[in-house]
Amino acid sequence: MSSSNVELVRRHYEDWNSGDIDGVIAAFAPDVEWHGHPRLPEPGPYAGRDQVERWMDQFREAWGQLEARPIEVLDAGDSVVALVHMTGRGRGSGVEVQGGVDVHVMTLEADGITYFQIFPGDMAADRAGLSELEMDTLVLRVASELAPAEISDRMDRDEIEVQEILAAAFEKLRRLPVKETT
Repeated sequence: MSSSNVELVRRHYEDWNSGDIDGVIAAFAPDVEWHGHPRLPEPGPYAGRDQVERWMDQFREAWGQLEARPIEVLDAGDSVVALVHMTGRGRGSGVEVQGGVDVHVMTLEADGITYFQIFPGDMAADRAGLSELEMDTLVLRVASELAPAEISDRMDRDEIEVQEILAAAFEKLRRLPVKETT
């Protein structure tokens, strides 16, 4: 089931990037619990497809262009963790924005994504217990979209070491808590 979860999540981002909001919403279970980026206005939580769709429509209305590129999609059993690089352009201002590392955690069941939460990279790193070296490496992988060989050159480290650092970070991120705890 987990490989089909990863494929569903990849299609979810393809739909978002192509502007197919119906496809995005169809990936959610009818009773989805959705938590947006905590540093953006009105992050939720939202309950159900209708509330999520209303939020997404309003959010996309402000952007002339908005892309969420999943640089890494990690299988975590019944969950998927996507390491996402966001880019966009304001509709009215035309200002371009580049995100850093966003971590999207999704739980999937037979009827689709039942839980979705966005963590900014620093929050995800704290929760997952990433070291500074792991986070620095993730920033190069996700925000700069560099391959391990390029990261190796940039960090002046052996490529195998870079791959090991990424693998350790990915393993920690797979264990992010699914539900927000207060």
